[in-house]
Amino acid sequence: MGRAISQILLQGRIISAVARREIQLKAAKGLFGVAGVFFEPLALIGTFLLLRVLIRGAGEGDYINPVLWLASGFVPFFMFTEVAIKALGGVEKGGDLYFYRRLRPLDSLMGNALLSSQIFATLMLLFILGVSAWEWQLAVAVPGFAIFIYLGFSLLGFGVGLSTLILGHRLPILAWIVKTFLRRFLLWTSCIFFPIRVIPDEFRHWILWNPLAHGVELFRQSLNPYYPAPDVSALYFWSWVVGSIGFGLLIYGNNEELLYLSEQLSDADKVIDAD
Repeated sequence: MGRAISQILLQGRIISAVARREIQLKAAKGLFGVAGVFFEPLALIGTFLLLRVLIRGAGEGDYINPVLWLASGFVPFFMFTEVAIKALGGVEKGGDLYFYRRLRPLDSLMGNALLSSQIFATLMLLFILGVSAWEWQLAVAVPGFAIFIYLGFSLLGFGVGLSTLILGHRLPILAWIVKTFLRRFLLWTSCIFFPIRVIPDEFRHWILWNPLAHGVELFRQSLNPYYPAPDVSALYFWSWVVGSIGFGLLIYGNNEELLYLSEQLSDADKVIDAD
């Protein structure tokens, strides 16, 4: 039992070390190293908030503050894509982490996922605190449920990225297709720009195949339990989370050496190019 706890603590230190290294690398890039991660979601939130105000007046203010309504869609979504694409992008081992006997690719992927989740959680918290201060009341009705759904987004991104990383090594075109799918198609079908209740019943099931649509609307319900979100399901959302993590770990366990091999080939190519 004591050995198992020691292994868990060691694993935690490894993941934390990877996350610290990543934040140091981002900070070394200057102002836009860490802040640059926020730019795209903030720019989109500002743009669509302006459009909603100009076109529809108060926007989605009947149930949730319009700024928070947009943030509750954009921030979890961009956190999901950041985690997934980082995992999909592969592994880059750093020399300052070699004091661990062996840094596995999975450790590096988990460290990157932890950092991205922390960065976007900070951004979401700033929105919540800002709206709470503006309205003089707590903007989250069920904080525990909000954290639960937010963690689901992070884990889903990690599972999707891990699965596609392995499959992408076998079939490189698949990695490109998934990356494009994450950034383009899912952005418009995840209930970020519209509430699910405005979709007619006969078309709603075409949107609700997407687990992110369930996650976004469930996250908004954590802000206001009276927010109407017909047909969304926490069970469906978490089925995708658990399924993607399980599938990703399964194929990773059978293909871990493939990642080491590809990394060694990449290092060999760099040596040849240098010569």
